[in-house]
Amino acid sequence: MTQTRSSKRSLVWLACGLLLGLRLAIQFPGWLALNQGMRAWRTQDLGLAIDRLQRATQRVPTSAVAWRAQGRVQLAQVQPAAARSALEKALALQSHDRLTHLELARALEQVGADDEAQTHYRQAGWPAYASLRRQAQAALSRGAVRDAVKRAGQAAAVEPTRAEAFYLWGEALWAQGDQPAAVSQWQAGLALAAKQPAALDDYYEGRVALARSDPAAAVIALQTAWRLDATLPWTGLWLGEALLADGQPAAAANAWQEQTRRFPANPWAYRRLGDLARAQGDAAAAQRWYDLADSR
Repeated sequence: MTQTRSSKRSLVWLACGLLLGLRLAIQFPGWLALNQGMRAWRTQDLGLAIDRLQRATQRVPTSAVAWRAQGRVQLAQVQPAAARSALEKALALQSHDRLTHLELARALEQVGADDEAQTHYRQAGWPAYASLRRQAQAALSRGAVRDAVKRAGQAAAVEPTRAEAFYLWGEALWAQGDQPAAVSQWQAGLALAAKQPAALDDYYEGRVALARSDPAAAVIALQTAWRLDATLPWTGLWLGEALLADGQPAAAANAWQEQTRRFPANPWAYRRLGDLARAQGDAAAAQRWYDLADSR
């Protein structure tokens, strides 16, 4: 009797081992494809990566890692709808994975599902304000002005007590050509500024003053901003504009020359120096400045 029981147990263990071995044999090509896809992704071979990762998700459809990797590659290939589908499958398998929530939020943004995107940003632990501000800045950098205005406005709505949110909104509106609305947002930001203003507050106080045709006040505010924080990238340019509007062309030239020393890769101060030289009748000097601007 004891021997019979022992034989039965052995048969059970053998059957379990065979089933496990069979499962591993079936899934092994999938795990191999996943590994190959991840290697191809790291070397930026997106075509090979998506081929291998799709094999992986077919072979091992219960792998959240494989679905998430497939979604990331599809995002890199600018296929947001396909990426959304893959990342939603990854989340169905691993609902609390923050990285998957973050990638899905980016896919949703690209298909225009903004409200859903913000939900997933929050679940990823990514503050909505930081996300919207980053998106607005990125949109401004690539010249997508309408999108920048939208994102910056949303950021200000999410954090209506942050002065810098309104400053960014104003920058986007200015880029859109709506200067009165830009000034209005900067004034809203200035009303929220701390009792001890930072350099950024003085910078926008100067921009508002210049837009309202008060160059003398603009000069004072912009000089203060430059003194407090030499790393602000546009202060010298606008200080030059304020000085020129205030009837101080030599001081404007000095400000723009200092701007070229602090930020040599930015072409705008070189261009304004060229404009000033041309207005003063020095065509040769103007061309030298324009050439320097074009080389940036």
